[in-house]
Amino acid sequence: MKSIFSLLIAVILFSCVNETEKLDRLIQKGEFSEAIKIIELKLQNDETLSISEANLLKGKLNEMQAVKRAYTLTYAEVYKKLKTKITDLTERDMEKWTNDYSLEHYLIDGEIKYYRLCIFNLFKVNEEAAKRANITNNDTYDASIFPLETITWFDQDSVLSKKINVAFTYFQEVGNLPDKSILRAWIPFVMENKFQSNIKVVHSSIKDITLPEKDYLKSMIYFEKVIDKSHNSDAEWEKYITNPSQAWISPMKRPASMKDPTFVCQFIYEYESKSYYNSIDPNEIKPYNTSDKDFQKYIAETEDRLFTPYLKNLSKEIIGEETDDYLKAKLIYEWICKNIKWTNPKPVMGDRAEYTAKYRRGDCGAKSNLFITLCRLNKIPARSQGGWLIRPDGNHAQHTWAQVYFEPYGWIPVDATMGVRLIHHKDDRLKYFYFGNCTPHHLIIYDDDSSMYPEKEFNCIYGGGSQLGAFEWKGGDVEPNVKISSVVE
Repeated sequence: MKSIFSLLIAVILFSCVNETEKLDRLIQKGEFSEAIKIIELKLQNDETLSISEANLLKGKLNEMQAVKRAYTLTYAEVYKKLKTKITDLTERDMEKWTNDYSLEHYLIDGEIKYYRLCIFNLFKVNEEAAKRANITNNDTYDASIFPLETITWFDQDSVLSKKINVAFTYFQEVGNLPDKSILRAWIPFVMENKFQSNIKVVHSSIKDITLPEKDYLKSMIYFEKVIDKSHNSDAEWEKYITNPSQAWISPMKRPASMKDPTFVCQFIYEYESKSYYNSIDPNEIKPYNTSDKDFQKYIAETEDRLFTPYLKNLSKEIIGEETDDYLKAKLIYEWICKNIKWTNPKPVMGDRAEYTAKYRRGDCGAKSNLFITLCRLNKIPARSQGGWLIRPDGNHAQHTWAQVYFEPYGWIPVDATMGVRLIHHKDDRLKYFYFGNCTPHHLIIYDDDSSMYPEKEFNCIYGGGSQLGAFEWKGGDVEPNVKISSVVE
């Protein structure tokens, strides 16, 4: 009774002061359990909450829960695992790498918890640790072959075009869902734009699907499926996986851990993908129409892209005395390529852009987010774009990059992740290739940080919704299990 009474008092106090400030203070102190309880009670009992206020609280709740899922290792567990890589590891090493954040950690409810992939990331960001473990780091993406191919075509005054077939296959365990539950699904689809055309659905294992409208910023197929636990899921596997309609799709073995009943679906698309080499002349760039709504939208500060004092000072260091917007954005791109090391993605609380810049690490999404934030801080319109990297070797990857806007060129792609291996090249066409240019291997699914349509009731707590696809039922979000296959002609 005492704990319930104390919690109710906390909720009342929470309502009487600056709610966001108080909640942020709890989160910053790592008092997740108290913050989570307060948010859950407020969502359940406060009928005065607006939709935007409720979504903000749900977002903070999801962030804390994601952090708790990701930061699970104790000091002893990290030390034991790391000792197998660095045999002369000492407690002083652990203390040093914890303090300088080479070993990523979070204070959660009074206990330090380490990121579950912190050892892998340690060797990416800490040269001493990598050397002592005899590990040589290479960039995750081998980006060098794609631009060479594109520039060769550009020199011939032609456009490099590829015909691509891509398949998304899902296997969803539905044993925990009540029989006759309605499963709502959002499946990635090729966005129609100047780079991707002649899009066709070659195969769909679901008859009734809703294709996205052309003007949607997030291109997703939508359908609803009534779960029937009496069906023989093995027959579904036989039909859609082991004997696919296209011979080029690699057969997929049933995972050993899969339990019946299982819902399986598959979608195969065909499309033409174009690349281009953009010869931008800074002297031809026109001033922005600062009264335009889109201009104001894409230079705006947001919760994920705060113009913090740290980032303002960093921006001054990067840009120096430069006054030209195009060259400012180019300097930002170059700095990120040279200074931000690729690490496994992980959830963080607070400002993500500052985290990426301060600790000099992040995945493709973190790098693009930092580029967008620094551009917007300088009143240069920028937004995200993403989907998949369709690699000729079949090692496809979810991928996110940025876009920046210049008149009269429009939105141009900026990929600071792919640009890492080229940024020291002597040929400027290659050095800055990913600042404004595109290869046909970028599968574009979404522009901007737009919501799904129809609107998803629950946030994607497992992440990757636009790229992996998303599923939910009336009880909450469902983790997607997906395999992607392709053929590039």
